[in-house]
Amino acid sequence: MATIASTLSFLPSPALLAFVQRQVAQQQPFAGKERRDLPRLLLAMPVTVQGVDEQIAPVGDPHPMVVRDYSSRGLGLVHEHPFDYSRIVVELTYPEEGKILAAEVRWRKALGPFYHLGCEIVARLDRFPVHDE
Repeated sequence: MATIASTLSFLPSPALLAFVQRQVAQQQPFAGKERRDLPRLLLAMPVTVQGVDEQIAPVGDPHPMVVRDYSSRGLGLVHEHPFDYSRIVVELTYPEEGKILAAEVRWRKALGPFYHLGCEIVARLDRFPVHDE
């Protein structure tokens, strides 16, 4: 089983990255009443996502995804293949907010030919896996 720690250059497909970049570029400002307390940044950041268990131990193989939106409490991830894990670790490629985030998947939906996850950030990790193997 591969993990984030053992995966180098694990990038999303050019089609996925271009799709998210188009979405971000064409996004219209929200005109309704905002439910979020914190502003959300729209971007297209390639990331590696690893499913984890309750102890933040890796489960399954890592998946390339793209962050579509980000706030200090959550992020939206777009990906190519079904992804059934509810707990994840995300390795960011832009480490300004911390390099590794632990998150809980709050919702899933189809997004054109791809899939979209809405996630709540629950921790910022110094390393992953968190336990010595």
